[in-house]
Amino acid sequence: MSVRRLLYHGAVYGFTSATARFLNWALTPLYAHRLTLEDFGRLSELYSWMVFGLIAAGVGMETAYFRFGVRGQEASAAAFWRMLGITGAVGGGLAVLLALAVPAFAAGLGYAEQPHLLWLTITIWTVDAWGSFALAYQRATGRPWRFAAIQLSHVGLLLALNIWGVGVKGWGLSYILAVNLAASLLRLGWALVWGPRLLKELSEGAAPPAVNTLLRYGLLLALMGLLGATNDVLDRVLLARYDLTETALYSAAYKVAMALALFVQAYRQAGEPLLLGENRGDRDFYRRSWLLYHGIALAGVLLLGIWAPKAVTTTWGGLLPKPLLPPVYHAALEVLPILLWANLLMGSLVQASIWYKLGTDPSIGVAITAIGSGITWLGNLYGIPRYGYVASAWTTLIAYAVMVSLSVALGRRVLVGAFPLWPLGAGALIVGGALLCAPCGSLWVSLAGLAALSMVWLGLLRPAR
Repeated sequence: MSVRRLLYHGAVYGFTSATARFLNWALTPLYAHRLTLEDFGRLSELYSWMVFGLIAAGVGMETAYFRFGVRGQEASAAAFWRMLGITGAVGGGLAVLLALAVPAFAAGLGYAEQPHLLWLTITIWTVDAWGSFALAYQRATGRPWRFAAIQLSHVGLLLALNIWGVGVKGWGLSYILAVNLAASLLRLGWALVWGPRLLKELSEGAAPPAVNTLLRYGLLLALMGLLGATNDVLDRVLLARYDLTETALYSAAYKVAMALALFVQAYRQAGEPLLLGENRGDRDFYRRSWLLYHGIALAGVLLLGIWAPKAVTTTWGGLLPKPLLPPVYHAALEVLPILLWANLLMGSLVQASIWYKLGTDPSIGVAITAIGSGITWLGNLYGIPRYGYVASAWTTLIAYAVMVSLSVALGRRVLVGAFPLWPLGAGALIVGGALLCAPCGSLWVSLAGLAALSMVWLGLLRPAR
């Protein structure tokens, strides 16, 4: 039943995330055609900073809620409001401090003439941190359709205002960030309206965990998240210090690879409440979830590796008289297969980290992500001046590969049988061979690869006896 629930919730979250990210991704061609390469690179840099800010402002409370505020299918309202208060205090305090410091570091970042872009960025990630936590209540109580309604309204507003302002009016970075903030405020407000009732449910619920317990757990997760985020966005931050054109080219390829990240995000949103809550410690469920994820993700790498470059470089005609990405971006698609494998491993790490999140001290996870962060720093600082964005792509893949290998090697000792490896090796060989053969008839190679993957996974999802 739990695997079916994982599939059902994953499908809803996947549809939501895929639709939301697709609509959001649809803005990439608009930005690529309307903005200069420099402005597109600057926008990518600001969104990269938002990732770090969102993690710091969220202070790990989203995962802490699933760990301490959810028992079975019951979610504590008291824990929700206490953790939202922590998120509000930490995120708001951090935002005020950074906003006051903007005049001091704006020039060093290249924003001396546009400090308002930094203020908008800080405000956006703060509101997004509050909204992301508020949405956790819908996930914890098994209401994926409410989650979908809130998320899609956010993206719908964002898309409509961008098409009108950027596409029709030709407005630039300031407008893009302003409408992002407006859409984030809408999401936060709606999530709170559908959150638990404060007075009635606080009086009926159990006492929430102590603040120091939540902060200790959350701060470790936030530190882990900040270290882990370096593997996702540090490359674009460092590339922006080196060359904004390189940043723009790499960001375009990264956006295409994010099509697989949609599934990774859906898996995390659907799986975390089950892996940490309802099915906590169920090794057979972990095994089946692990195999389910990798079966679908490998198919995604196969199909996107073959067809995504053709989709974004083809001149379709009619309503699309130009390619989705202008020709200047096409050369960057050479790193797409590398980024797709990195995104697959990002999802592997979601479940491979479950074994240490089950405790109250996930410090081993901090050590593992610190190793990945170190690889990312070294690889990018050494490689970017010599090889540009190609070094960033390879560094991202290597960092995730090392983190997943360490986490799985240690986790297999704690949760025996939860992380089978041989199907993954067989599937990776199939997909890798298919990608190498892709020029020799893409359609038939795709079908043959999918058929081979299906045969490898046949019967693997049955419950263990």
